[in-house]
Amino acid sequence: MLIFSRPVAGLVLVAFAAGAYGYERLPPRNPSRSETAPEETPKPPPPSVLATAAPTAVEAPARMTSAQQAGFEAWLIKTYLGCWKPAPQPADADLYIAQVRLAFNPDGSLAKPAKLVNPPSDPALKPQAKSVLAAVQNCNPLPVPTQYRPFYEQWKTKTIHFNPQVAGR
Repeated sequence: MLIFSRPVAGLVLVAFAAGAYGYERLPPRNPSRSETAPEETPKPPPPSVLATAAPTAVEAPARMTSAQQAGFEAWLIKTYLGCWKPAPQPADADLYIAQVRLAFNPDGSLAKPAKLVNPPSDPALKPQAKSVLAAVQNCNPLPVPTQYRPFYEQWKTKTIHFNPQVAGR
């Protein structure tokens, strides 16, 4: 009967386990020592191919954060309220808050005429609606602050609410 010392017995056990597991399935420890032939590095394309390659697309700027959006909305409302001279509200009429849909060009000018989303049905409120449309024309073009210009896709169409109670403050 053979008696092995503990270290030798441990090695025999490891060798047996490795054989049972399938040592050949293990990846090589160091890729530089693998027995396969080294791969060739790709050669750069000839200059004629580079000249005809399509230009890379310019990455669009990230979207505005919620804080930036809130800042832009506040600036937009403040600017339009500064241009608005609300017509007197009839005493017996309901409060009319005009909603105007706007489409902008990148320079802040209107891309098309402002559209009143909720025209008043009461004839007494028509002067209020006209004053809102006049305010939009008086502010055209808007001097869009430079920090918002890269985000044109987010502000190219907006709906603004003209509340005479807010304008009176």
